[in-house]
Amino acid sequence: MRLKPSGCRRGVIGIAGHIGIGHAFSHSGLVQEDSGGFAVLLALLDEACPMDLSVASIRVEGNLLVITTGDGGTGTASTPHGFTPYEKALMERARGMRCLAPQSFATQIFGRISGQGTAPTACAFSLATALAMMDTVRRRWPAHVCVEEDDLPGTSGGFAGGCFDLLGEPVAWLLSVNASRNGAGPNEDAEGCVPVGAKARVMDELGMLDIPSIVLEGKSYVPGLQPPVDRTTLFIRWNSEYDNSIVAQCLEQAARESGLPFRCVSDAYPRHTGALEADTKSLGLRIEELGRQYSRAQTAARKAEVLAALFELCCHDAGASVFMTNAVHEHAGSGGLWPGLGAMLSLTVPSLEAEEWKCLILTEPEIRQTAQVTQEAARLLLERRGEAVRILRSRRPALGPAELFSMAAKGLSG
Repeated sequence: MRLKPSGCRRGVIGIAGHIGIGHAFSHSGLVQEDSGGFAVLLALLDEACPMDLSVASIRVEGNLLVITTGDGGTGTASTPHGFTPYEKALMERARGMRCLAPQSFATQIFGRISGQGTAPTACAFSLATALAMMDTVRRRWPAHVCVEEDDLPGTSGGFAGGCFDLLGEPVAWLLSVNASRNGAGPNEDAEGCVPVGAKARVMDELGMLDIPSIVLEGKSYVPGLQPPVDRTTLFIRWNSEYDNSIVAQCLEQAARESGLPFRCVSDAYPRHTGALEADTKSLGLRIEELGRQYSRAQTAARKAEVLAALFELCCHDAGASVFMTNAVHEHAGSGGLWPGLGAMLSLTVPSLEAEEWKCLILTEPEIRQTAQVTQEAARLLLERRGEAVRILRSRRPALGPAELFSMAAKGLSG
Protein backbone atom coordinates (compact mmCIF):
# COMPACT_ATOMS: atom_id res chain seq x y z
CA MET A 1 0.00 0.00 0.00
CA ARG A 2 1.69 3.16 -1.18
CA LEU A 3 1.08 6.31 0.80
CA LYS A 4 1.07 9.73 -0.83
CA PRO A 5 0.07 13.25 0.22
CA SER A 6 -3.62 13.99 -0.30
CA GLY A 7 -5.15 17.15 -1.65
CA CYS A 8 -8.10 16.65 0.69
CA ARG A 9 -8.26 18.81 3.80
CA ARG A 10 -10.40 16.42 5.85
CA GLY A 11 -9.92 12.73 6.50
CA VAL A 12 -12.38 9.86 6.79
CA ILE A 13 -10.26 8.23 9.52
CA GLY A 14 -7.33 9.60 11.52
CA ILE A 15 -3.93 8.73 12.96
CA ALA A 16 -2.47 10.73 15.86
CA GLY A 17 1.01 10.50 17.39
CA HIS A 18 2.63 12.57 20.11
CA ILE A 19 5.75 13.14 22.17
CA GLY A 20 5.58 14.04 25.86
CA ILE A 21 8.83 15.90 26.51
CA GLY A 22 10.71 14.36 29.44
CA HIS A 23 7.98 11.87 30.36
CA ALA A 24 10.41 8.98 30.93
CA PHE A 25 9.40 7.60 34.32
CA SER A 26 6.46 7.07 36.64
CA HIS A 27 5.83 5.52 40.04
CA SER A 28 6.12 1.78 40.76
CA GLY A 29 9.04 1.39 38.38
CA LEU A 30 7.32 2.29 35.10
CA VAL A 31 9.81 3.37 32.42
CA GLN A 32 8.83 4.73 29.02
CA GLU A 33 10.05 6.18 25.75
CA ASP A 34 7.34 8.76 25.17
CA SER A 35 8.16 9.84 21.63
CA GLY A 36 7.22 6.56 19.95
CA GLY A 37 3.85 7.76 18.67
CA PHE A 38 5.48 10.84 17.16
CA ALA A 39 8.21 8.70 15.57
CA VAL A 40 5.88 6.10 14.04
CA LEU A 41 3.60 8.71 12.48
CA LEU A 42 6.65 10.64 11.25
CA ALA A 43 7.89 7.43 9.59
CA LEU A 44 4.58 7.13 7.73
CA LEU A 45 4.79 10.75 6.60
CA ASP A 46 8.39 10.24 5.49
CA GLU A 47 7.23 7.27 3.41
CA ALA A 48 4.57 9.39 1.72
CA CYS A 49 6.86 12.38 1.24
CA PRO A 50 10.59 11.68 1.76
CA MET A 51 12.26 14.33 3.91
CA ASP A 52 15.74 15.08 5.22
CA LEU A 53 15.09 14.89 8.97
CA SER A 54 18.74 14.70 9.96
CA VAL A 55 20.25 17.44 12.12
CA ALA A 56 22.04 19.98 9.93
CA SER A 57 22.91 22.63 12.50
CA ILE A 58 22.88 23.23 16.25
CA ARG A 59 23.15 26.76 17.56
CA VAL A 60 23.06 28.15 21.10
CA GLU A 61 22.07 31.76 21.72
CA GLY A 62 22.26 32.42 25.45
CA ASN A 63 19.63 30.19 27.06
CA LEU A 64 18.07 29.33 23.68
CA LEU A 65 18.83 26.20 21.64
CA VAL A 66 18.12 26.27 17.89
CA ILE A 67 18.15 23.04 15.86
CA THR A 68 17.73 22.93 12.08
CA THR A 69 17.21 19.85 9.89
CA GLY A 70 18.62 19.11 6.46
CA ASP A 71 15.38 20.29 4.87
CA GLY A 72 15.35 23.55 6.82
CA GLY A 73 12.91 22.74 9.61
CA THR A 74 13.72 24.72 12.73
CA GLY A 75 12.90 24.14 16.38
CA THR A 76 13.83 26.08 19.49
CA ALA A 77 13.83 25.41 23.22
CA SER A 78 15.32 27.06 26.28
CA THR A 79 16.61 26.16 29.72
CA PRO A 80 16.63 28.31 32.87
CA HIS A 81 20.43 28.23 33.22
CA GLY A 82 21.68 27.98 29.67
CA PHE A 83 24.13 25.45 28.25
CA THR A 84 27.67 24.69 29.38
CA PRO A 85 30.50 24.32 26.85
CA TYR A 86 30.51 20.57 27.54
CA GLU A 87 26.77 20.33 26.88
CA LYS A 88 27.27 22.19 23.63
CA ALA A 89 29.98 19.72 22.67
CA LEU A 90 27.69 16.80 23.45
CA MET A 91 24.93 18.26 21.30
CA GLU A 92 27.38 18.77 18.41
CA ARG A 93 27.58 14.98 18.19
CA ALA A 94 24.02 15.05 16.83
CA ARG A 95 25.05 16.95 13.71
CA GLY A 96 24.37 14.73 10.69
CA MET A 97 22.41 12.18 12.73
CA ARG A 98 18.81 11.15 12.01
CA CYS A 99 16.57 9.75 14.74
CA LEU A 100 12.79 9.98 14.39
CA ALA A 101 12.22 9.52 18.15
CA PRO A 102 13.38 12.74 19.86
CA GLN A 103 13.41 11.25 23.36
CA SER A 104 15.64 8.39 22.22
CA PHE A 105 17.79 10.96 20.40
CA ALA A 106 18.25 12.99 23.58
CA THR A 107 19.10 9.85 25.54
CA GLN A 108 21.74 8.89 22.97
CA ILE A 109 23.33 12.33 23.22
CA PHE A 110 23.14 12.90 27.00
CA GLY A 111 23.01 9.34 28.33
CA ARG A 112 19.61 9.69 30.00
CA ILE A 113 16.58 11.96 30.21
CA SER A 114 13.93 12.80 32.79
CA GLY A 115 11.33 15.51 33.28
CA GLN A 116 9.98 17.74 36.02
CA GLY A 117 13.02 20.04 35.77
CA THR A 118 15.51 17.28 36.65
CA ALA A 119 17.24 17.16 33.23
CA PRO A 120 16.42 20.45 31.49
CA THR A 121 19.23 20.31 28.91
CA ALA A 122 18.23 16.89 27.60
CA CYS A 123 14.56 17.98 27.56
CA ALA A 124 15.44 21.14 25.65
CA PHE A 125 17.30 19.08 23.06
CA SER A 126 14.35 16.70 22.76
CA LEU A 127 11.88 19.58 22.37
CA ALA A 128 13.94 21.52 19.83
CA THR A 129 14.50 18.36 17.80
CA ALA A 130 10.80 17.44 17.81
CA LEU A 131 9.77 20.94 16.77
CA ALA A 132 12.42 21.01 14.03
CA MET A 133 11.15 17.72 12.58
CA MET A 134 7.54 18.88 12.75
CA ASP A 135 8.54 22.11 11.00
CA THR A 136 10.28 20.03 8.35
CA VAL A 137 6.99 18.28 7.63
CA ARG A 138 5.30 21.68 7.34
CA ARG A 139 7.90 22.86 4.85
CA ARG A 140 8.15 19.71 2.73
CA TRP A 141 4.57 18.40 2.68
CA PRO A 142 3.23 19.36 -0.77
CA ALA A 143 -0.40 19.64 0.35
CA HIS A 144 -2.13 21.72 3.01
CA VAL A 145 -0.74 21.47 6.56
CA CYS A 146 -2.52 23.00 9.52
CA VAL A 147 -0.08 24.22 12.19
CA GLU A 148 -0.76 25.69 15.61
CA GLU A 149 1.27 26.44 18.73
CA ASP A 150 -0.05 24.94 21.96
CA ASP A 151 -2.02 27.71 23.68
CA LEU A 152 -2.57 26.05 27.06
CA PRO A 153 -0.93 28.02 29.90
CA GLY A 154 2.66 27.05 30.63
CA THR A 155 3.20 25.03 27.46
CA SER A 156 5.75 25.34 24.66
CA GLY A 157 4.72 22.63 22.19
CA GLY A 158 2.59 22.61 19.09
CA PHE A 159 0.65 20.64 16.49
CA ALA A 160 0.74 19.92 12.76
CA GLY A 161 -1.80 18.02 10.70
CA GLY A 162 -2.79 17.16 7.18
CA CYS A 163 -4.00 14.22 5.08
CA PHE A 164 -2.36 11.42 3.15
CA ASP A 165 -3.93 9.07 0.64
CA LEU A 166 -4.34 5.39 1.51
CA LEU A 167 -6.06 3.24 -1.13
CA GLY A 168 -7.71 6.33 -2.60
CA GLU A 169 -9.11 7.53 0.75
CA PRO A 170 -7.92 10.57 2.74
CA VAL A 171 -6.46 9.72 6.14
CA ALA A 172 -6.01 12.65 8.52
CA TRP A 173 -2.73 12.74 10.44
CA LEU A 174 -1.87 14.77 13.53
CA LEU A 175 1.55 15.26 15.13
CA SER A 176 1.59 16.67 18.69
CA VAL A 177 4.50 18.00 20.72
CA ASN A 178 3.48 18.26 24.39
CA ALA A 179 5.89 20.23 26.55
CA SER A 180 6.16 22.58 29.49
CA ARG A 181 8.37 25.63 29.43
CA ASN A 182 12.04 25.25 30.32
CA GLY A 183 11.80 21.46 30.66
CA ALA A 184 9.60 21.68 33.74
CA GLY A 185 7.09 19.16 32.51
CA PRO A 186 5.69 17.29 30.79
CA ASN A 187 2.33 18.88 30.11
CA GLU A 188 0.17 16.43 28.15
CA ASP A 189 -3.34 17.81 28.42
CA ALA A 190 -3.29 17.87 24.60
CA GLU A 191 -1.86 14.38 24.04
CA GLY A 192 -3.49 11.54 22.11
CA CYS A 193 -6.78 12.72 20.59
CA VAL A 194 -7.84 15.18 23.31
CA PRO A 195 -9.63 18.07 21.53
CA VAL A 196 -8.44 21.01 23.59
CA GLY A 197 -7.35 24.53 22.66
CA ALA A 198 -5.21 24.89 19.56
CA LYS A 199 -5.22 21.12 19.07
CA ALA A 200 -9.01 21.15 18.87
CA ARG A 201 -8.82 23.75 16.10
CA VAL A 202 -6.42 21.55 14.12
CA MET A 203 -8.61 18.49 14.70
CA ASP A 204 -11.69 20.41 13.61
CA GLU A 205 -10.03 21.55 10.39
CA LEU A 206 -8.97 17.97 9.61
CA GLY A 207 -12.37 16.52 10.51
CA MET A 208 -10.82 14.57 13.40
CA LEU A 209 -13.50 15.57 15.88
CA ASP A 210 -15.92 13.33 14.00
CA ILE A 211 -13.87 10.41 12.68
CA PRO A 212 -12.40 7.30 14.35
CA SER A 213 -8.65 7.47 14.92
CA ILE A 214 -5.69 5.25 15.69
CA VAL A 215 -3.74 6.83 18.55
CA LEU A 216 -0.02 5.99 18.63
CA GLU A 217 1.93 5.95 21.88
CA GLY A 218 5.50 5.11 22.88
CA LYS A 219 7.38 2.17 24.33
CA SER A 220 7.14 1.25 28.00
CA TYR A 221 7.96 -1.22 30.69
CA VAL A 222 4.76 -1.73 32.71
CA PRO A 223 5.56 -3.47 36.02
CA GLY A 224 1.97 -4.51 36.76
CA LEU A 225 1.27 -6.14 33.39
CA GLN A 226 0.24 -9.78 33.87
CA PRO A 227 1.46 -12.07 32.62
CA PRO A 228 4.68 -10.14 31.96
CA VAL A 229 6.03 -10.07 28.42
CA ASP A 230 9.34 -11.74 27.55
CA ARG A 231 10.12 -9.69 24.43
CA THR A 232 9.17 -6.40 22.80
CA THR A 233 5.43 -6.68 22.22
CA LEU A 234 2.79 -4.66 20.39
CA PHE A 235 0.49 -3.25 23.07
CA ILE A 236 -3.14 -2.44 22.16
CA ARG A 237 -5.17 -0.67 24.83
CA TRP A 238 -8.65 0.76 25.13
CA ASN A 239 -11.52 0.86 27.56
CA SER A 240 -14.51 -1.20 26.39
CA GLU A 241 -16.91 1.19 28.14
CA TYR A 242 -15.54 4.49 26.82
CA ASP A 243 -13.28 4.00 23.79
CA ASN A 244 -13.78 2.78 20.23
CA SER A 245 -13.81 -1.01 20.14
CA ILE A 246 -13.89 -1.12 16.31
CA VAL A 247 -10.58 0.75 16.15
CA ALA A 248 -9.24 -1.68 18.76
CA GLN A 249 -10.41 -4.67 16.72
CA CYS A 250 -8.68 -3.32 13.62
CA LEU A 251 -5.46 -2.87 15.59
CA GLU A 252 -5.74 -6.38 17.01
CA GLN A 253 -6.34 -7.93 13.57
CA ALA A 254 -3.40 -6.02 12.06
CA ALA A 255 -1.15 -7.10 14.93
CA ARG A 256 -2.19 -10.73 14.52
CA GLU A 257 -1.61 -10.68 10.77
CA SER A 258 1.86 -9.14 11.26
CA GLY A 259 3.10 -12.23 13.06
CA LEU A 260 4.61 -10.05 15.80
CA PRO A 261 3.86 -10.72 19.47
CA PHE A 262 1.00 -8.56 20.74
CA ARG A 263 -1.04 -7.99 23.88
CA CYS A 264 -4.55 -6.51 24.14
CA VAL A 265 -6.02 -4.85 27.23
CA SER A 266 -9.68 -3.81 27.02
CA ASP A 267 -10.03 -2.33 30.52
CA ALA A 268 -7.24 0.23 30.29
CA TYR A 269 -7.70 3.92 31.02
CA PRO A 270 -10.66 3.88 33.43
CA ARG A 271 -12.51 7.20 33.63
CA HIS A 272 -14.15 9.28 36.36
CA THR A 273 -12.30 7.55 39.20
CA GLY A 274 -10.54 10.54 40.76
CA ALA A 275 -7.29 8.56 40.42
CA LEU A 276 -5.05 11.37 39.21
CA GLU A 277 -6.22 13.76 41.91
CA ALA A 278 -5.57 11.05 44.50
CA ASP A 279 -2.07 10.42 43.08
CA THR A 280 -1.37 14.16 43.09
CA LYS A 281 -2.43 14.53 46.73
CA SER A 282 -0.45 11.44 47.75
CA LEU A 283 2.73 12.79 46.16
CA GLY A 284 2.11 16.20 47.71
CA LEU A 285 1.93 14.65 51.17
CA ARG A 286 5.21 12.83 50.59
CA ILE A 287 6.86 16.08 49.49
CA GLU A 288 5.45 17.83 52.57
CA GLU A 289 6.94 15.15 54.79
CA LEU A 290 10.34 15.55 53.16
CA GLY A 291 10.05 19.30 53.70
CA ARG A 292 9.44 18.71 57.39
CA GLN A 293 12.36 16.31 57.58
CA TYR A 294 14.63 18.84 55.91
CA SER A 295 13.55 21.64 58.25
CA ARG A 296 14.55 19.44 61.19
CA ALA A 297 17.84 18.25 59.69
CA GLN A 298 20.96 19.33 61.55
CA THR A 299 23.79 17.59 59.69
CA ALA A 300 24.97 17.98 56.12
CA ALA A 301 24.61 14.25 55.60
CA ARG A 302 20.97 14.28 56.63
CA LYS A 303 20.18 17.33 54.47
CA ALA A 304 21.76 15.67 51.45
CA GLU A 305 19.85 12.45 52.14
CA VAL A 306 16.50 14.22 52.30
CA LEU A 307 17.15 16.27 49.15
CA ALA A 308 18.23 13.14 47.28
CA ALA A 309 14.90 11.54 48.23
CA LEU A 310 13.09 14.65 46.98
CA PHE A 311 15.00 14.48 43.68
CA GLU A 312 13.98 10.83 43.31
CA LEU A 313 10.33 11.78 43.77
CA CYS A 314 10.62 14.57 41.20
CA CYS A 315 12.53 12.48 38.67
CA HIS A 316 10.50 9.28 38.88
CA ASP A 317 7.33 9.17 41.00
CA ALA A 318 6.07 12.60 39.89
CA GLY A 319 5.71 11.30 36.35
CA ALA A 320 2.54 9.51 37.45
CA SER A 321 0.64 12.71 38.18
CA VAL A 322 2.42 15.75 36.71
CA PHE A 323 1.58 15.08 33.06
CA MET A 324 -2.12 16.01 32.99
CA THR A 325 -4.70 18.26 34.63
CA ASN A 326 -6.86 16.27 37.04
CA ALA A 327 -10.14 17.33 35.43
CA VAL A 328 -8.94 16.44 31.91
CA HIS A 329 -7.79 13.03 33.14
CA GLU A 330 -11.30 12.24 34.35
CA HIS A 331 -12.48 12.28 30.73
CA ALA A 332 -9.39 11.26 28.71
CA GLY A 333 -7.59 8.81 30.99
CA SER A 334 -3.82 8.46 31.12
CA GLY A 335 -3.47 7.85 27.38
CA GLY A 336 -5.32 10.92 26.16
CA LEU A 337 -8.12 8.91 24.53
CA TRP A 338 -11.17 11.13 24.10
CA PRO A 339 -14.24 8.91 24.57
CA GLY A 340 -15.46 7.30 21.35
CA LEU A 341 -12.66 8.56 19.13
CA GLY A 342 -10.11 5.76 19.12
CA ALA A 343 -7.88 3.10 20.64
CA MET A 344 -4.15 2.99 21.44
CA LEU A 345 -1.20 1.21 19.84
CA SER A 346 2.19 1.18 21.52
CA LEU A 347 5.00 -1.20 22.51
CA THR A 348 5.76 -2.83 25.84
CA VAL A 349 9.01 -4.49 26.90
CA PRO A 350 10.23 -6.96 29.55
CA SER A 351 11.82 -5.89 32.81
CA LEU A 352 15.31 -6.89 31.62
CA GLU A 353 15.29 -4.18 28.94
CA ALA A 354 14.31 -1.50 31.45
CA GLU A 355 16.93 -2.73 33.92
CA GLU A 356 19.68 -2.69 31.30
CA TRP A 357 18.90 0.56 29.51
CA LYS A 358 17.49 2.61 32.45
CA CYS A 359 16.02 4.99 29.83
CA LEU A 360 14.30 3.12 27.01
CA ILE A 361 15.41 3.58 23.42
CA LEU A 362 13.15 3.14 20.39
CA THR A 363 14.97 1.46 17.49
CA GLU A 364 14.52 1.96 13.75
CA PRO A 365 13.22 -1.61 13.24
CA GLU A 366 10.64 -1.08 16.01
CA ILE A 367 9.49 2.17 14.41
CA ARG A 368 9.27 0.54 10.99
CA GLN A 369 7.37 -2.54 12.22
CA THR A 370 4.90 -0.46 14.23
CA ALA A 371 4.36 1.81 11.23
CA GLN A 372 3.54 -1.23 9.08
CA VAL A 373 1.01 -2.49 11.64
CA THR A 374 -0.50 1.01 11.85
CA GLN A 375 -0.87 1.19 8.08
CA GLU A 376 -2.58 -2.20 7.93
CA ALA A 377 -4.88 -1.25 10.83
CA ALA A 378 -5.79 1.95 8.98
CA ARG A 379 -6.71 -0.11 5.91
CA LEU A 380 -8.98 -2.30 8.04
CA LEU A 381 -10.50 0.76 9.70
CA LEU A 382 -11.33 2.25 6.30
CA GLU A 383 -13.43 -0.86 5.65
CA ARG A 384 -15.20 -0.59 9.01
CA ARG A 385 -15.40 3.15 9.48
CA GLY A 386 -19.22 3.14 9.41
CA GLU A 387 -19.30 0.87 12.48
CA ALA A 388 -16.60 2.93 14.16
CA VAL A 389 -18.43 6.21 13.54
CA ARG A 390 -21.58 4.83 15.13
CA ILE A 391 -19.64 3.97 18.29
CA LEU A 392 -17.98 7.38 18.23
CA ARG A 393 -21.33 9.17 18.10
CA SER A 394 -22.79 7.09 20.91
CA ARG A 395 -19.85 7.64 23.28
CA ARG A 396 -18.68 11.17 22.53
CA PRO A 397 -19.16 13.37 25.62
CA ALA A 398 -21.27 16.50 25.53
CA LEU A 399 -18.25 18.43 26.79
CA GLY A 400 -16.97 20.70 24.01
CA PRO A 401 -13.48 22.03 23.24
CA ALA A 402 -14.15 25.44 24.85
CA GLU A 403 -15.25 23.87 28.14
CA LEU A 404 -12.34 21.45 28.01
CA PHE A 405 -9.91 24.33 27.50
CA SER A 406 -11.35 26.06 30.56
CA MET A 407 -10.85 22.88 32.55
CA ALA A 408 -7.27 22.48 31.39
CA ALA A 409 -6.38 26.16 31.87
CA LYS A 410 -8.03 26.65 35.25
CA GLY A 411 -8.25 23.13 36.70
CA LEU A 412 -12.06 23.17 36.75
CA SER A 413 -13.90 19.90 37.19
CA GLY A 414 -16.34 18.70 34.54
